Amino acid sequence: MIDEPARAAEPAAHNGPAPVPAPGAPRPQAVPDGGSPSVADQLADVHFTLQHERSDDLADVEIVALDPFLRGLLFTDGTVSRALEAQTLSRVTVEPVDQVAVAAPEQVARYLGVEQATECIRRRVTMHIAHEHLAVWAESYLVPERLPADFVGVLRSTPQGIGGSLQQMKLESWRELLRFGLGAPPAWADGASASTAALTRLYRIITRGLPALLICETFAVEQHGGVYHLVGSSHSG
Repeated sequence: MIDEPARAAEPAAHNGPAPVPAPGAPRPQAVPDGGSPSVADQLADVHFTLQHERSDDLADVEIVALDPFLRGLLFTDGTVSRALEAQTLSRVTVEPVDQVAVAAPEQVARYLGVEQATECIRRRVTMHIAHEHLAVWAESYLVPERLPADFVGVLRSTPQGIGGSLQQMKLESWRELLRFGLGAPPAWADGASASTAALTRLYRIITRGLPALLICETFAVEQHGGVYHLVGSSHSG
């Protein structure tokens, strides 16, 4: 994104603030006429609170079309780099692309619950598996006043990125998954082919009762035998 949220982070028109439900709060589930939905059909509704706001440039993707590891990445509320290393048994490097102060675009401001044009820190990184496979692009917006005073400095110096910084500072927080879909890499992704398929998810990190970070993660994927796999995982070679 260039001073505006990544294409995957652009919500459809919606009036009023995006709600922040309490951790673990139950959510209503639609049950089709004539039977109960399967676990796969329920997963998105149960765990992604704003899936109905998925942007038009992201296509729907069936959960069963993702391999088990990719499903785990999509639904994890933990550190992505750790999950990648545990799966691939390879070093995962988090490489900063930029980290600058910007005015929060309208959609980002709504999801963070701040006034439009409030100053935020925009951070972009890539994640490589074994210094070879570019597997993840991530863009984050941080509200500095909702985080400890030294958080941004710790983030600059921590190779594990945001997840590692939260753990290092022992900052109590929880992640609210918002929406996901299948599309292309973000516009700011250098070297990405226009034909590269990508699975994108958007979530926010809540701390001290307020959203402090909005994160858009995009996973490079390949399809084999009708199933999507993360590039660089054991299935994609």
